[in-house]
Amino acid sequence: MRFNKILNSFPEYNPSSAKLSNDLIDLSKNENPFDVSYEIKQIFYNKINQTSLNRYPELTSDSIRQRISEFLNTYFKSYYLNLDKNNIVVGNGSDELISYLVKIFDGEEVIVSPPTFEMYEFYSKLHNLNVKKIPLDENYEINNLDQKINEKTRIVFICSPNNPTGNIQPEEEIIKVLEKGFPVVIDEAYADFSKKSMIKCLEKYPNLIILRTFSKAFGLAGIRAGILIANQEIVRQIMKIKSPYSFNILSEKMVETIIENYEDVLKTIDYIIEERNTLSEKLKGYALKSDSNFLLIDLSKISGLSAEDAYNFFLENKIIVRKYSGVLENKIRVTVGTKEENKKFLDCFNSLLDKYYWIKKSA
Repeated sequence: MRFNKILNSFPEYNPSSAKLSNDLIDLSKNENPFDVSYEIKQIFYNKINQTSLNRYPELTSDSIRQRISEFLNTYFKSYYLNLDKNNIVVGNGSDELISYLVKIFDGEEVIVSPPTFEMYEFYSKLHNLNVKKIPLDENYEINNLDQKINEKTRIVFICSPNNPTGNIQPEEEIIKVLEKGFPVVIDEAYADFSKKSMIKCLEKYPNLIILRTFSKAFGLAGIRAGILIANQEIVRQIMKIKSPYSFNILSEKMVETIIENYEDVLKTIDYIIEERNTLSEKLKGYALKSDSNFLLIDLSKISGLSAEDAYNFFLENKIIVRKYSGVLENKIRVTVGTKEENKKFLDCFNSLLDKYYWIKKSA
């Protein structure tokens, strides 16, 4: 039995060894700290009770695509959008949609700007494409990225707000990239927490593709529902290669339920933004500016402390954070949780500072 040689460059996934328990606070995955309400779940259950699970979902998910387009027209009413189902593709998380995007365009190179979401590079390499890495500048922003685009460029991925740094990318720099006319994907998985979106530019730039998700602000990470918004020709080409019946009926009904009852989502977004701003202020000097639901914390100012040390210290105190190495060496990422979770994190962080202050003083 022979496997594709390309698999040799892909490591196996190694889930965290930390065992989740009721007393462990997981602030490592950028999840929404709030589950959907009991009332919304009841509406969802009622929809499912009226659904025949022995039947396939719609072939191309037309109904939910239309519902999502109408929702986005309302959600972004200040932009006067005129979207319909032919502007929307639904997928099992944004990952699935990224896998289609790297396939449908011509060109040899995919442009990414690290440090950023790893799946752009993952799916590009999986399809044997060259990945051209143009690092973010010292402020973790794209800077003259348009000058790196050439006739070999297939597609450009820009994450805004960027994961894992949390900052929104400068609109004027994004516009410069769009003006080149090549396909540009703006991944807005966390954009609800910035109250900004490039979706307003869809009509002007037919090469603009927006990715959004129901996993973060809408609290549906367990459903795995992502959406792509683009001009009708891009959507038409994707639908040629998208598997039929691929968006399951449970995801469809849950998305339908949440967009019919999204008032609570807006309150949750405001809560998380307020908590993020409080955390940022209390971590001043350590936390990078964030427009998202997480903070990247720079530990390099704490002499002798590594990201690995910090990760283990938090874990000993029953908190899981995300640790980094390489270009983000000595940095950890923490999700904004509930008020109580954030207080526990801050207390633990202050204890960490005290510990290393005394280690340094006694050295």
